[in-house]
Parts: sequence; C-alpha cells; structure tokens
Amino acid sequence: MQTTRLPAHWRRLLLLLVPLGLALCIWQAIQLARDQALDSLYNEAKNELRLSAAGVSAYLSRHDYLPRLLASREAVGRALANPDDAQIVNRLNRILDKFRAISDVSDIYLLDRQGTTLAASNWALPYSFIGQNYGFRPYFKDAIQGRMGHFYGLGTQSGERGYYFSAPVWSEKSGQARVAGVMVVKVLIAPLEANWTGQNGELLISDGNGVVFMASQPELRLMSLAPLDPEVRVRLRETRRYDGARLLPLPLDRLSARPDGSQLVRFEAGPLAGRGFLSVSRTLPKQNWQIYRLKPLDSLKSAQWQAGFLAAGLYGVVVLGGGIGWQRYRLRRERELFANRERRTLAEGQARVRGIIDRTRAGLLVLDEREALTYLNPTAQALFGHTPAAVEGRRLTELLSPADARRIDALRRDARHRSTAGSPAVEVVALRPGGQRVPLELTVGALVSPHGQRWLATVFDISERKAQEQALARARDQLEQRVAERTRDLLDSNRRLSAEIDERRRAETDLRQTQDELVQAAKLAVLGQMAAGINHELNQPLAAIRAYAENARAFIARGREDAADANLQQIVELTARMAEISAQLKQFSRKSGDSLAAVSVQAGFGYALRLYRARLLSAGVSIVRDWPADEVWVHADPVRLEQVLVNLIGNALQAMTDTSDPRLELSIATVTGHVRIGVRDSGPGIAEAHLGRVFEPFFTTKPVGKGLGLGLSISARIVEDLGGRLEACNAAAGGALFTIDLPAGEVAPATPRHHTQEDHHA
Repeated sequence: MQTTRLPAHWRRLLLLLVPLGLALCIWQAIQLARDQALDSLYNEAKNELRLSAAGVSAYLSRHDYLPRLLASREAVGRALANPDDAQIVNRLNRILDKFRAISDVSDIYLLDRQGTTLAASNWALPYSFIGQNYGFRPYFKDAIQGRMGHFYGLGTQSGERGYYFSAPVWSEKSGQARVAGVMVVKVLIAPLEANWTGQNGELLISDGNGVVFMASQPELRLMSLAPLDPEVRVRLRETRRYDGARLLPLPLDRLSARPDGSQLVRFEAGPLAGRGFLSVSRTLPKQNWQIYRLKPLDSLKSAQWQAGFLAAGLYGVVVLGGGIGWQRYRLRRERELFANRERRTLAEGQARVRGIIDRTRAGLLVLDEREALTYLNPTAQALFGHTPAAVEGRRLTELLSPADARRIDALRRDARHRSTAGSPAVEVVALRPGGQRVPLELTVGALVSPHGQRWLATVFDISERKAQEQALARARDQLEQRVAERTRDLLDSNRRLSAEIDERRRAETDLRQTQDELVQAAKLAVLGQMAAGINHELNQPLAAIRAYAENARAFIARGREDAADANLQQIVELTARMAEISAQLKQFSRKSGDSLAAVSVQAGFGYALRLYRARLLSAGVSIVRDWPADEVWVHADPVRLEQVLVNLIGNALQAMTDTSDPRLELSIATVTGHVRIGVRDSGPGIAEAHLGRVFEPFFTTKPVGKGLGLGLSISARIVEDLGGRLEACNAAAGGALFTIDLPAGEVAPATPRHHTQEDHHA
C-alpha cells in the first residue's frame, strides 16, 4: 500500500526552513519585547522623575519665606546698629537658634555689609559661623544688591552640602532705605537624598556645570557628568561652592540614544560597574538643575528571555500542529487505501465463490415461493438449452416432460420435512428447444432466504449412463446368442465403466477442492469483517510509537539518555505487538493440511480470541472460561479446528450485537475418550423452527450481503471429517449453545476444574 509522503527535496527544504523560522521568530520576539520593555521603563522613569522633581522643589521652596521673615524683625536691626553690644548680639543668637529649631533648618546667620557673620544660630558650636566672612558667596552678593539670593554648595566650616536662602536687611538712614546686612538660612540636602535609597533605580541631580551634587549612591556625589573646563573650575573655586572637591568625571559609558530622548548607559567602574541603565532626564528651571532617573535593565533581559522562550514555544506548537495535521492526513489516506483494498478483496472473494458455483459440473436452479425459476448456473443453462432471460418466471415443470410434474411436486413436499441430507434423487427428462430430450438426475431441497421461501434444484446429465444401461440391456438380451461375438464389446463396456468410475472419483476430488475453496473464501470474508478492528489495533501502537519517538528525541536533546532508552524500549515492545497482530492474519489465511495430530483446545480458543480481540474490546464482551488448568488435547487438524472455533465465536458475536450485557462462555470437558467443546452466547438464541436447519448449506438469517449461509455448514462438515459431531441448541439460561464432540488426543493428567471470568471493555 503506497503512502502519502513529501518528496525528498521538500523534506530537505523543510529541515532547513524550520530552524531558520525558529531563529527569526525568536529574534523578532526578543526585539519586540526589548522595545516594549524599554518603553515601559521610560514611562515608569518619566513618572517617577516628575514626582521626584516635584518633591525636590517642594522641599526647597518651603523655607523660601524664612530669610525675609527674619530680616524684618527688630532684634536683627538693633544687632546691625549695635554690633559691639554683646548683650544685643547674644539675644539675637538665641532668637536665631530658636527659629532654627522650629523651622527644622541647618543654620541661620546674619552677615553685615562686609559679609562678616555678626550673629548665628550655631554661636555656641565648635564650627560657629561668628566672625567668618562669606562676602565671596553669590547669595551674599545677590542680597547686598537688594535681591533674594539662592545658592547651593559645601559649607566652608561644616563641609556639609546645603542650599542657602538669603534676604537683604533694610534700614533707614537720613530718610533713605539701604541694605544694612544679609539674613541667610541654610537647608541640608542629605535628608532629601535619604528618601531615594529605597527606589528601583538611581537618582542624580546636577547643576548647570554638570556637577552631580545630589545622588542616591554616595559614591556618585561631587562628580561631573563630563570633564570640566578650566574656566568652570576657576569660577567654582572663587565661590568655594565645592570647597576642595576634586570633581572627577563619572565612569559612565553612553551606549545609544533613543528617539524619546532617553539614553542607554553603563557604568564602567564604581558600585554600579557593569550594570546597564535607561537614563531619563528632566530640568528644574527655577534652580537651573538637571535631574536624572536611571532605571536598571535587569527587567529588560528577563523580558527578552521570556519572549524568546514564549516565541520558541509558540513556534514549536505551530510546527507540531502542522506535523500532526500532515500525519493525520497521511493516516486518513492510508485508511482509505486499506479500506478500498479490503473491499476489492471481499468482492474478489465473492466473485470467486460465484465462479466456483458457476464452474461446477452440477446444474443448479433456484425457485422462488411460487416455484418460478430465478437463477440458472451455466451448467443448467447448457443442460436445458435456455438462457436465464428465456426461463425467468417459468415453472421448472414446464422444462420437463409432463409425466415428471407429479413426481416433482411430491418431491418438493417431501423436502419440507427433510434435514440437511436433502431429498432423494429422481430421474426426469428435460425438453430442450427443438424437441430434444435429455435424461437428468434431479434433487430438490428447501433454501431459506430473508426474501422468503426458496428452492434449490440440482441436476446431473445421465445421458451417458442411460445409454450404457440400454446397451447393457441389449447385451443381456443377446447374451445367449452372441456370447462369443459380444465378449469384446463387454470388455469395452467394462473399460468405459472404469473410465466413468475414475471420472466420478475425479468429481469427488473436485468437490473436496470446492469445499476447501469455500472454507478459504469464508476465511477471507472473516478477514474483511475484521479489517476495521485490525486497523484500530495497528493505529494505537503507531500513535504510541510516534509519541515515544518524539519524547526520545527530546530526552536525547536534553542529555537524558536513560529516559530516551526507556522510550526506545517501549517502541520495541509496540513493534513486537504489531508483528503479532499481522502474524495472526497470516496464520488465519493459510490452508489446512490433511494429516491429523494432537491439538490443544485451549490454544485454539486463544488463537480465535486474539483474532477477535478488537471486536471483543469494542463491544465490551465478557468472556467466561470453564476448562481444566492443564492442556486438553484432541485428535484433529489445527487449522480446521481453529476455523470452526473462529466461525462459532464470530456467529456468537453477531448474535450479541444488540445485547446490552454481552457474555461469551467457553467450556472444555473430557468424557471417556472424547472431548466436548462448548461455545455459548447471551444473545436471543435460535428460533425453534431454525434449529433443524442451521447446518444446511446456504441457510442464513442474516441480511443480504452479510453472509452466504455456509459457515455452519462448512463447520459441521469439518467436524465430521475430523471424526466428531457438531450440535446446536438453546441453553437453559438463554442464548445459543454449540457443542463440538471430538476424539481425545494425548490425555493430560486430571486436574481440578476452575472457573474464571475476564471482563473486556473497549
């Protein structure tokens, strides 16, 4: 049977395209996942950056009012007017310290017009600002000009980073307002950075010169985003903003820029060395600062791996689905081809049986219930000289001499009461077209058909025999007168008789061969019926072999050789099972031999059950075995005994088709040199009117096309040839019971009988 397979060049092309498609699918999925992850990181960083910028602005602006408020107090003006009065200055120091504690700032101090600290909240601390000159600070220069001042930098005394607010202190002299001093408030930046440490990512703030003065990582503070120009360093030294700091460049490698303005960066040294980040920036316009949010790319790698694995899995599912679809298409095509071949085989078997009937030397005629002719085989057509169309609907007596009509009617009535042995043969004369008379030997038997009563008439040409009888009669009459002359003629007649005897023997041999052909045809019919079941049994191990093979490939790819070896062992066992199934078909189809030997009855039952295994499982038949534990032997031919058991079990399964709880009982019993074998089903049983006719040839109760009615007839003939007897009856518990009585073979030692039951379910 030819299967559907792709050409070799297409298979090679698929082997190349499948891994290429997998690589392309994974690459596209990774790129898409990378872009989506970067977009998600960008949106997340942008939102966090907006919140961080708002938090920084709010933190700094909440103390913006304080210098103006303190500059308007009377104690500040008195201290500036009386700088040498220690009592006034000390009172102001305590007032400033009190405001520092209330407003939660670092320091509050008052500068005179020259920038020297006159009073301070930390007057009593070791790093007191009293007497220190801050005239170089930009916040002093802005305030002394009458403007509000803002400044950030390192404290020259404490070394702490702070943000400075300044306000001019006005006084009136000679009716004119002038700046008499500067009130300064210092706010520490470190508390603001403490809120950044628990976030997912890093936060940096740089000034207009690119110096990072605030960062979530302490090692990144007081470093520059890029190398500083000498002029910038000179300005920074003049203002002492980063008093003494080296301001080294950050070890930052900018990998690539994205269209949304973000950048992919990586640190080459420091605590973040080797890590990649997505950098998103935002401007704080009031302070002229740049705030940066660095989101780690760890989630990007995880998303890429997940997308790659997911794409590979989806691609594998698609490829596997395509492969399964193609395999199902191939299996469907194979089943169709197998079914067509089996149909052809069944048709050829039926044609072969019909050919055997047509080629037999006996004439066969079939009559309906009205005694009208419905069928003539070629031999009968030659004997009567009529075609089927010419005699269709005519009675058989119309083809015979009128004197034979009454005898034919009596013969037909007698056939109704006879068994399979048939009616006795009678001699009749057939009238051919043209008036030619042909002597025939005629037998008539009843033929049961689903379409009503039928009659089977068998005729043989006895013209030669009649001529011989006439010649012998003439020879007897002339014997006394012509003994000497007719001696030679008598010898010739004897030779002709011997030739006819040989011809009869050859006819018997032909009949025996015909019987064997019918047995073989019945086997082929059973094979055709079992084709669907055998196909189902082969499909199951085939599907399992495919699954185990795919698992073995996966285990080999993973290096799990022990698991792969276990799968391969399962494949070996499944192929052995398939070989056993095909061996059963081959064994069943072989012809039997002529020699008899000791045959195990249990083995014959086992073979028949294996042959019907698929039908037993699909119908859910319960099997009950009632036989001795040891082997029971009969004197028979194994093939013919198996054929009988197969026919009986097949008929039992057919009888239990509509039974709700099918049950098959098989029994073996030894009785004084004989073995009784029983096959009982739980079907409706055999009608009483049919019990006496179940072994007649062509007797069947099955629908047209489901059987020829030869199975039981052939089985009975086989059992008789083996020296036994086949009987049929209805069991007391219900169902039909067929019993085979055969001579015992090698008798095994007697063992206790046991009764077991096995349930078979589909």
